[in-house]
Amino acid sequence: MKTLLIAAEKGGTGRTALLCQLAHYFCLVSKLRVLVIDLAEPACSTVSLARACKAAVLGGQWATALAGEPPRSTSKGCIQVLPARAIHGLTFELGDGGARYHANVRHLLSVVAPFADVCLIDCPPLPDMRTVCVEATVDAMLSPILLSREAFDSAVELINGVQGVRDVRARLNPSLRFIGLLPNMVEHTPFQQAQARALEARLSAWLIPDPQGPHGYLHMPRLDEIAKAQAAGVSVLDLARADQVARTPWRAMRACFDVIARRLDWAEPSLADGEAFDEQVFRA
Repeated sequence: MKTLLIAAEKGGTGRTALLCQLAHYFCLVSKLRVLVIDLAEPACSTVSLARACKAAVLGGQWATALAGEPPRSTSKGCIQVLPARAIHGLTFELGDGGARYHANVRHLLSVVAPFADVCLIDCPPLPDMRTVCVEATVDAMLSPILLSREAFDSAVELINGVQGVRDVRARLNPSLRFIGLLPNMVEHTPFQQAQARALEARLSAWLIPDPQGPHGYLHMPRLDEIAKAQAAGVSVLDLARADQVARTPWRAMRACFDVIARRLDWAEPSLADGEAFDEQVFRA
């Protein structure tokens, strides 16, 4: 099981929408068994994924019952959500330094590993100690960022600060793969273009390379269809199946997610394969 933390230094970056749509992508396109662990407050990922019954919300007894069981068959192409409130031991207590919470996260991930192919984790904004504990445990981390100077300062802290990515890798999790910063909700305006150039000048080493992209690095455009899909609790692909207007936004989002999937070491479909998949599901 691959574990991916979606984390940012501040709220309002579109973190939860990104996680939910990525979960739908892994389920519908990659046909993987997806587990979402929702440690954020409020549990917005849980609410969105459960809204249209596209995901099964699990109780704490589920993880407890799995302990010691041999792996059993789990349907491919499914999403299961485990909110923090349902998991005994995933309540953070001040004064324990995070050691107990970190140990409990490690134990939970070891228990659920045979039953999922990918685990996406939503957490409070850094430097919340719960998020640091998860960062010290997972395989990879992805950080959405807005195109604003304040967000750039936060990103520098996320990477170089105390308990930032470099510090966590040096002290706690040497195998942590920081996929990179993902400019999110990007608009094609002169102001946003100027901010994009400022981001490149300051943090280019931490952007995700995308040779096929117009700027050479990965970004997610602002798409009204993502907000609509989140409100309905579905994937943008579900909207695209019913409305041709949503097909172009779906392809833009999918192109971004294909690169992220490749960074997690899953085989990325070729462009032709992706187009064939889209045409097949649109006709269905």
